[in-house]
Amino acid sequence: MTNANLLKHAMQFLDLTGVGLAEQVSALRDDGKRTAPETISRWVNGTNPVDPFLMGWMTERVRAKLFNSVQPMVELPKDALIIGVVNPKGGTGVTSLCVNLAATAKSLHMKATYLHAEYEDARRRPGLVSMMLKPLRIECPDLSPEKILRYQPAPGEIVFVDVSNHLASNSFIYPTPSDADDRMKPDPKGFLDQFRPDFYLIPANLESYVDAAGTKRFIDGNALHAPKWIVHRPRSMSMKFASVAAKAGLDVESEMVCPYFIPQAVSTSTPIPRDMLSEWQNEDQYNHHYHLLEELLQKLGGRIMESYSLQQEIGTLSLAGLLELAEKTAAPRRRSA
Repeated sequence: MTNANLLKHAMQFLDLTGVGLAEQVSALRDDGKRTAPETISRWVNGTNPVDPFLMGWMTERVRAKLFNSVQPMVELPKDALIIGVVNPKGGTGVTSLCVNLAATAKSLHMKATYLHAEYEDARRRPGLVSMMLKPLRIECPDLSPEKILRYQPAPGEIVFVDVSNHLASNSFIYPTPSDADDRMKPDPKGFLDQFRPDFYLIPANLESYVDAAGTKRFIDGNALHAPKWIVHRPRSMSMKFASVAAKAGLDVESEMVCPYFIPQAVSTSTPIPRDMLSEWQNEDQYNHHYHLLEELLQKLGGRIMESYSLQQEIGTLSLAGLLELAEKTAAPRRRSA
């Protein structure tokens, strides 16, 4: 990129017109002369070479603005992501995990969407969830399972799909007492056999043999057509969960089990902020879900760049690099506005 183009883009980033820049440059001069707006125009158009002093000064202006506005930046592995959260057994924390991850994504200035996959006559809970998420500007469209299957996320959007245990259970054909094979089989007409998210999260309390065995049977049903993680959500800090899971046929050190577990909160109240200006009501829960989202994005090929890392990078970049970073950091905020 030429200096003329760099100057033009820097002026746009700093909200400077030619007249405004001419006034500021004139104020910097120690010879008492003024820089005319026509001089700025000739620089921007490439008619005259840009003053090297001006390029250095503009570089530091852009750097200072980035320092003052730096926020965590999320790089998605693709244009958009759909994350399915599911377990056919009730009480495993599917909705809690979904809601908390959506709120975590929003805290990182992402365009976050919550979808509840449930039968038409049973879609009552989305109203309660919407009351919690809409003050955070998280989209909660009330869509039928058929419309969720066809949902196309916008660029930069991360979608969390809360699959109800009824819809998940009815995605299988169950063996009859006379069947020699007692495994569940996916129903080709079921929701899960048609759903194609980018990743599945399966919350379960692996300290419970019932949860662990049910989760193993669910996975063995082969209805999940995406990479998956079992997310351990313990009620206590017992270290016996690995042996309990092993009895159910699950290896907690396998790639199928998330390396982060999320302890269930003692309080039954929601840990997420009440609105865009509020803090999380349970900082520990925020940290747990932040690390889960961070690990998930890394597994898929994306990343969360922390504010500290961004500040270090900003301090070493050229004007071209600064303007490129400014575009990357501004785009997610524009999409989530």
